[in-house]
Amino acid sequence: MGNIKYKILVLADLKETTNYALRNAVKVSKVINAEIEFFHVKKPTDIVNTDSQLSAMRSINKEYVVTEKKINNLIAPIIENEGIIIQSSFAFGNIKNEIENHINSCKPDVIILGRRKIKVLSFVGDKIIDFVLKSHKKTVIIVSNGTDFDFEKEFSLDFLKQESQVIQA
Repeated sequence: MGNIKYKILVLADLKETTNYALRNAVKVSKVINAEIEFFHVKKPTDIVNTDSQLSAMRSINKEYVVTEKKINNLIAPIIENEGIIIQSSFAFGNIKNEIENHINSCKPDVIILGRRKIKVLSFVGDKIIDFVLKSHKKTVIIVSNGTDFDFEKEFSLDFLKQESQVIQA
């Protein structure tokens, strides 16, 4: 790739839509000549189940290794097959704070998120998509499970610097 003009940030929860979001990020990056960064956040309450500080540290260390391996297994085949460099990172902490900090530090032009299946009884949720739409003032692409962009067909993707855009696929 020549001069990189744009930066794409893929925010993922390592669930079923992650693979689609990542594949579509690769397709978009080839079209707009962008670099890709992959970021994942996990809540500490999902990792630590005990009151013991030593057990908590063991759980965090174990989860660190497992998460790193999951991310590498997810992006390694894409890097090998597509020849695109994907930087990856993850954090344990408050999901919204970590996402906001990461967005502020990497300053992406495009954020790609996967849309989870809507649960029938969902009273409480972290509302990450709504949070990203409010905090990020540039393009946000929301990818549904099973959606693959096809740039062989007519496809329009515009980038405006003045206001936020939402593209749902």
